Amino acid sequence: MRHFKFFLIVLICIITFSGNLFAYWIWTPKTNRWINPKYSVKDTPKEQFDWAESFVKSDDLNKAIKKHEQLIEYYPTSSYAVMSQYRIGELYFKKGDDLKAFWAFQKTIENYPKTSLINEIVAKEFEIANSLFNGRRKRVAKIPITGSRKTAELFEKIVENEPFSKYAAESQYKIGLSYLRENDEEKAKEAFEKVADNYPKTKWAEEASYQLIVFSTKKNQRITKDQSHLSETIEKCKEFKSTFSESKKEEQINALMENARQKEAEKLYQIGLFYERKRESKAATIYYEKIIRLYPETSASKTAEEKLKKLK
Repeated sequence: MRHFKFFLIVLICIITFSGNLFAYWIWTPKTNRWINPKYSVKDTPKEQFDWAESFVKSDDLNKAIKKHEQLIEYYPTSSYAVMSQYRIGELYFKKGDDLKAFWAFQKTIENYPKTSLINEIVAKEFEIANSLFNGRRKRVAKIPITGSRKTAELFEKIVENEPFSKYAAESQYKIGLSYLRENDEEKAKEAFEKVADNYPKTKWAEEASYQLIVFSTKKNQRITKDQSHLSETIEKCKEFKSTFSESKKEEQINALMENARQKEAEKLYQIGLFYERKRESKAATIYYEKIIRLYPETSASKTAEEKLKKLK
């Protein structure tokens, strides 16, 4: 009897609330699915698009984004789906959420690769990446990401999307700077080399080439028999002066080349001194003469001359 009463109560509850429950769902032949009116979409993609935009006018950006997302879900092949995805990016940007805006724009390219909006999208993406790189804008969470790996990732997407756009060379250069700020010199160097190789006639190639010379000067700080890195620096400096003859960095390049020549001459002198101490005068003479011949302007050259007088 007790079980019967419990069953009866449950049955009454089901009958009572079932009408209300199913009233929330309506079958729509147009979309061929059950729809809850609370989350319903308009009958056409244009109506849905206009509906979404109406929330922008009332400054309810979150609602506008949701309605655009619904349009994409229910009308994925419509031309309005492309515009809705693009608008989602613009609305996130308007809200100040730059990263979500960037990836919403990126999704437009990835989901609709034939879109005619690609130039506008790349321009927007560059604006976002550059602002974050320069620290002019922050995420909604107020966490600055200036020069981080995140900005490198954004610039990489821009280059990948349009490798020959007007933003590509600068983006590739700033990939290098972003990694450099993260102290990842290997990835930075790789990025700078791509600028020099892929965009040789741009001002960014000049900047990247200069960065590569700076890298080269860091390679061999200790005095050893290995002259390769200093020779590499000198050759890179000569190549830079030849390629960018009107560069404003001429003074810096000359200073780097002079410094490398001084160090290379000093290394040769130390090798000559090593042989001299071992009483191998012939070998020492070879190195001293080499310094005088190749690096006459250096301080090591003057010292080498004095050494040769004593050896003779």
